[in-house]
Amino acid sequence: MSCLLLHDSDPRYEYDDVLSEKDIQITNLPVLQVTFLNRDHSSDYSLGKHNGIIVSSKHGAAFLIKNKVNISGKTLAIVGPATAKIVGGYAEQFDDVTLVWEENATLLSQTILSSFPRTYSWVFCCGNKARVSGVLPTALKENGVELKHLVVYTVEKRRDFDKHLSQLDVSSFKAVVFFSPSGVEFAEGSLSGKLSPSCVLVAFGKSTAATLTQCFGDKFVISICEHPTPLGEERRLSAVSVESLRRKVFSQGREVRPGKMEMVDLMFIDDLV
Repeated sequence: MSCLLLHDSDPRYEYDDVLSEKDIQITNLPVLQVTFLNRDHSSDYSLGKHNGIIVSSKHGAAFLIKNKVNISGKTLAIVGPATAKIVGGYAEQFDDVTLVWEENATLLSQTILSSFPRTYSWVFCCGNKARVSGVLPTALKENGVELKHLVVYTVEKRRDFDKHLSQLDVSSFKAVVFFSPSGVEFAEGSLSGKLSPSCVLVAFGKSTAATLTQCFGDKFVISICEHPTPLGEERRLSAVSVESLRRKVFSQGREVRPGKMEMVDLMFIDDLV
């Protein structure tokens, strides 16, 4: 069986060994070009006056690390376990850092509103594709919480994506894996009319799966989520206890039907196609 992994940017080769063990032939192809904005975070970004920093993607997390942003005394509110692992590792270097993470933006907005004073001010380190009218910004705004959008990176379709895709027999792939909503949006037109009718579309995360369903409604769509081990009901932790975030627990779906999203482990993909 052959599988096409359409990565956000740099390929995630850690999946190759797992899939190769099940005799799945892997083709890695990045979709996105990520560019970090080169600014002086100490002045232009004005992170110092904000009580908390919101990060919803691995690219936002990479901005903090790349610019060595001082997060001492800050609260970091994070969307998604994968991003939480990245930020958690970076936070170990600083004192008095509070990390709060939730599975999605809706849950994170609820946690922020229920756990922190409305007088807290937040800065959202995001990309150029972030929606000002998104779930989290809207919830905070409606409740009088100060939130500043700070675009720290841009994403665009890789200029060489179509060239490399044209060199592949796309119809031969039994499964195509996507890693972000932007990856789906940028690849949709390029894949149109080229996929096999029996091809399974796989999404990492519910947001990616929702975008896949919207763009390819007549296809099998499987959603894969990676969950860190639960860290208590409040999902709060100190910077010194972030090692717990490194453990992953997978949920496996048993039934897959057209148009229905199921939770599965990527290792079981060959049982579904």
